[in-house]
Amino acid sequence: MKMIRFTEAQIVNILKLADSGMKVDDICRQNGISSATHYYCKSKYSDM
Repeated sequence: MKMIRFTEAQIVNILKLADSGMKVDDICRQNGISSATHYYCKSKYSDM
């Protein structure tokens, strides 16, 4: 399984899309991540 690494800036931008009202499924599909990865990043970077 290939591991894709994102920078902190990219992760914060992805999380901002979710805060703006975009569906999590659509965000994950556009960025090539799973919903589990999204929620993991959300818990880790939610204070940024």
